Amino acid sequence: QIELVKLFRLLHEEEVPVFYLGHGSNILVADDGFDGLVVRSGGELATIRVHGNVLQAGPAARLLDLTAFAAAAGLSGMETLSGIPGSVGGGLYMNAGAYGGEIADTLQSVDVLTENNEIQTVAQSEVDFGYRSAPALQDKIILTSRYSLVTGEKPHIYSEMRRVWKQRRAKQPLEFPSAGSIFKRPPGDYAGRLIEAVGGKGTQIGGAMVSSKHAGIFVNTGNATAADVCALVREIRKRVYETFHVLLEPEVKPVGFAQDPFAITQ
Repeated sequence: QIELVKLFRLLHEEEVPVFYLGHGSNILVADDGFDGLVVRSGGELATIRVHGNVLQAGPAARLLDLTAFAAAAGLSGMETLSGIPGSVGGGLYMNAGAYGGEIADTLQSVDVLTENNEIQTVAQSEVDFGYRSAPALQDKIILTSRYSLVTGEKPHIYSEMRRVWKQRRAKQPLEFPSAGSIFKRPPGDYAGRLIEAVGGKGTQIGGAMVSSKHAGIFVNTGNATAADVCALVREIRKRVYETFHVLLEPEVKPVGFAQDPFAITQ
């Protein structure tokens, strides 16, 4: 953590463009790459520790490992996060969640490096979490986070985790690479329903395709470029907007693009 802080302070002083990468499960990188330095978190930053009913995790820890660690310790509260790919840091930046639960539900506090290169502890109530968003964490570097859980019965915890895993496997196209849900859920509706209603399932541009199993997920059939994915996102957004006057908001974060690659003319 000390080395990470020193590195980002140096990069800030030298005005070097930098992208802080976790596990990359919810980003789309431009075909030309990112014009700057990419810092990948790992090593000791993937450490998970337990202190009573509190789990402490580095930003590089996998969400899969965090939920497994909690279950092994007999701690309940994270079962609905079972099976979500990506890192703890990435999960915090987007308030990852599924099946009625979010990472915000159990967060106690998070240590960050601010834009002014100061280390600050932010309480859960100060993050101002929203649906797939954490405004107070944007433009900050996550250093460590803590989660307040409750003691539970291990058989019940593991049973709930298996139930969530089964739901995920049944509904998601795990046979193809993807970045998960491509759009956020619109108020009062579901992106998948709207996409299916406009005949989006199975639509393909280049190597990118709307999954025939789950319309809310775009998959890489083997040779998709970032340009393919962006074109498909624009096509589906256009269809849904023209039919329902609903502008779907992308959940995947574009990296390395000069302009918004998902923008459409309304």
